[in-house]
Amino acid sequence: MRASALPLLPDTNRHVKENLRKIKKKEKLSPILLVRANGKLIIADGYHRLCASYYFTEDLDVSCRLV
Repeated sequence: MRASALPLLPDTNRHVKENLRKIKKKEKLSPILLVRANGKLIIADGYHRLCASYYFTEDLDVSCRLV
């Protein structure tokens, strides 16, 4: 999250809420797609999933794909 320099979405965001629900029900989430470009980390897909996991616990292991 810090490496992307993006703000944390509010937990009231509907997509974040839906992903939090999935995490609590122990449903598998799709991996987060990360792109490294010019020394920066870009979250190409999965920003809402990342924010939801952060609200659940900062120590949650999150599947990612780095390209």
